[in-house]
Amino acid sequence: MKRGELAKKKRKGCLTALLVVWAVFMVKVIAVLNPGFPEAWRMVEAGQIAGFAYIWLLVFLVLLCCFVLWRIVPKGYFRKKKPETSRPAGEWAVSIPTHENPVVVGNPFRGIFIAGAAGSGKSESVAVPLLLEFIRKGFAGIVYDFKFPALDNDISSFLNATGSDLRHFRLNFSNPYRTDFVNPIQPEYVPNTSYAREYAVSIVANLTKESIKNPDFWSRSATDVLTACIWYLREEHPEICDIPHVLAMVGSNGTALLNTLQKNIITEQMVRSVYDALQRGADNQVSGVLGTLQGAVAQINTPEMMWVFSRPGCPLDVNNPDHPAILTVATNPTTSQTLSPLCSLVITVATKLMNQPGKVPSFVMLDEAPTVFIPNLEVVPNTGRSNRIATVLMCQDLAQLADGYGDKKADVLFAACNSHFYGRVASSKTAEVFSRQFGKTDTVFTTQSENKGAISPFKSKGQSEGVQERDIYRPAVFMELEVGEFIGRTVESAAPVFHNHFRQVDGQYRQSVGQQPDSFVSGADIMEYYNRVKEDIKGILGQS
Repeated sequence: MKRGELAKKKRKGCLTALLVVWAVFMVKVIAVLNPGFPEAWRMVEAGQIAGFAYIWLLVFLVLLCCFVLWRIVPKGYFRKKKPETSRPAGEWAVSIPTHENPVVVGNPFRGIFIAGAAGSGKSESVAVPLLLEFIRKGFAGIVYDFKFPALDNDISSFLNATGSDLRHFRLNFSNPYRTDFVNPIQPEYVPNTSYAREYAVSIVANLTKESIKNPDFWSRSATDVLTACIWYLREEHPEICDIPHVLAMVGSNGTALLNTLQKNIITEQMVRSVYDALQRGADNQVSGVLGTLQGAVAQINTPEMMWVFSRPGCPLDVNNPDHPAILTVATNPTTSQTLSPLCSLVITVATKLMNQPGKVPSFVMLDEAPTVFIPNLEVVPNTGRSNRIATVLMCQDLAQLADGYGDKKADVLFAACNSHFYGRVASSKTAEVFSRQFGKTDTVFTTQSENKGAISPFKSKGQSEGVQERDIYRPAVFMELEVGEFIGRTVESAAPVFHNHFRQVDGQYRQSVGQQPDSFVSGADIMEYYNRVKEDIKGILGQS
């Protein structure tokens, strides 16, 4: 319950008690006087003054009682309060349980923003109940599980408990023995060069974080080379158009690589500036561009990681009506920086495929969203509404979001989501921003004064009232919230503003369903594939 509502409830209770005492007192007085009423009436008929005085005393007491009630009882006190409800009749509305009325997001396709420091309960109190609601309604989707397998286990449990027909896939780049496979750049996922460039940006931006805020010649040229490699394999060797072969191509001899890319009219234009520098003998410039890219991709071009991308497996058009699915992209705090380029690529491809008409309702949930940079992420909540995509972005505070996406894009992402959930935060700046989202209200202050004259023995008392603007929620409130306590605003809901303690999902939905079994693959198989990829690229570059 809100602090203001609690204070109002206490005041109403005190007023009720005073009214009861006053009513009992008046009943007693009237009861004492009432037996003498017939006698007083006879005295009135006889013209005696005492009878008139008795009658007027009763009338005065009744009028006094009415006057007191009129002065001290607030307007609407006896009016029956309508029960508050927050559940609209929207077909896709999702309900999140609290210890009072449920909080309902009337239109989840308009974006959901969840902020709260570590331990504030944003996953257990908001994200997990949202997952259950999405699965109940048959939403397909993709989940970036930052603390894998935390959310992944809940997804498996909910699918099992609800009897859902949705398929469940997971990509675990840290464990090649317990993962599904995927090829995010198979030819049908790259219909034109703009797709190839965006996929290249997702890799380069996460490998060189500084290029997100300040892209320079080196990062742009590195993106051009990577884009050209993707498009060259897509056009000339579609049977091996996958990430392992692209990264092996990037890591090969620079001169042989650039010469090979000249064989395709499109890729020749993409690397024109770098190739011209090579022709001019500007080796430092060429080595700077290729060295930047090769050094960056080396951290993800490992046998274990490339094994996950070795073949098509789970579909990335997860909201395809013919085979809807939920895909978990796994990472963890210790390896998130290394894995973010691969996670970003998969999510980027999936969101582009999802954000198309004619698909089933779906969701994109990014736990700790600032840890993975998704190019043009703001497009999903802004345009995905018409394609029924619910975007759920989670972060610890706005400073973390600005660090991961830059100040301008962080502001755009914050504004793109229309439903907001704010838990406890540690940043005073973030708390101030949250406070401003709810505006101010006029607050009446009453001041009592008492004066005594220098000569007169009597005291004079006075009362004055003033109106001041105060924050509906002070910034300090957001820094003092308890675990599972959230303040926020939802759209297309009967109760748009809320302040509640949220309940966790009932245990009946969170049954253990076991882990994904290990695949029948050995370390030797993984190394054999990795070496075969290198030989394939040597043949393409004419180095075999």
